[in-house]
Amino acid sequence: MTTPDPTRTPPATLRRARRAFVLVASVLPVLIVAISALVLMTWLPSFPADVAIHWGVDGADGFGPATTYLWVLLGVGLGIPVLLTITTLVAVGAHWGATARLLGATAAGMSAFAAVICLGSLAIQRDLPPAGDVPGIAGVMGLAFAALLGVGAMAWFVQPRVRAIPGAALTPRHDVRVGEGERVVWVGTTTMPTGALVFLLLVLLGLVALAVIMVVTRTPMAWVSALVALVVGFALAATTSFRVRVTPDGIDARAVIGWPRRTIPVAEIVSVRAVRISPFGEFGGWGWRLAPDGRSGIVMRQGPAIEVHRRDHGPFVITIDGAEEAAALLQTYVDRSAGPAISGETERAER
Repeated sequence: MTTPDPTRTPPATLRRARRAFVLVASVLPVLIVAISALVLMTWLPSFPADVAIHWGVDGADGFGPATTYLWVLLGVGLGIPVLLTITTLVAVGAHWGATARLLGATAAGMSAFAAVICLGSLAIQRDLPPAGDVPGIAGVMGLAFAALLGVGAMAWFVQPRVRAIPGAALTPRHDVRVGEGERVVWVGTTTMPTGALVFLLLVLLGLVALAVIMVVTRTPMAWVSALVALVVGFALAATTSFRVRVTPDGIDARAVIGWPRRTIPVAEIVSVRAVRISPFGEFGGWGWRLAPDGRSGIVMRQGPAIEVHRRDHGPFVITIDGAEEAAALLQTYVDRSAGPAISGETERAER
């Protein structure tokens, strides 16, 4: 028998949210890009072989065929929204929340941004004399960002507000017995799902390949691509796997490369429990995350997590297999450090 998931968004609400999301994240971008592409293609015959396609501090410094803008329009204005739509629907599943709503608004805004950039960049070059100077791009950029924010805001408000349902607490296990003088240690590893890890590795390989090509061909600003690949590689190494330890001193979680690291002493812990977490619905994704309700933590996958309630900070969660056992052991150490009075009350309550 399948156990009901209390964190699932109610079916009627989920259907309504998904319809609105697809409308703003896919249908609207298709309309914007289709209209913009038709306008752009009617303009193409009036342009010379090469037009300005890049501007630097001193003005236009890169030239190419006018059709470049058509491919940019399709790639950015349509490709990104389609990618956001697919990944969001797959990742969110039945756990809808504010993050999905934001991504829908972002997809709509990106299509408007690309349309204004492409059409505006060509519009300022129409009817220029053969030796005429190409105007600056600042005005077009301003309009593009205004379109991004305006269309994005409209898409945000068109979608219904759906609050993510917090993960349900798992069956508590406060039956761990640790005798005086004994030191029991729980150790576990939490890793990003294989599918997500493979996808991120492919992205990293693509960035590395692009950086190598740009360096070999001596493309201007190639160092930027190399730096981006380096930063992404370091971020991937630092956030895809964490080693977790529960000891009498508290709980410690550190990345496999040693950083980042979070240590919570037992003296700072009020209580510990095991809960079930929906990464996208509650935290907006995977990795080291911050939730709208004040929780933070290491969110690697959907499923059981250790939730540590701290005295002066919001709860900290770590998704990991065996969270029930780890939470029970850490709660035992918290009770023991609180003193005989509280430990006695806990023992009587268990009886």
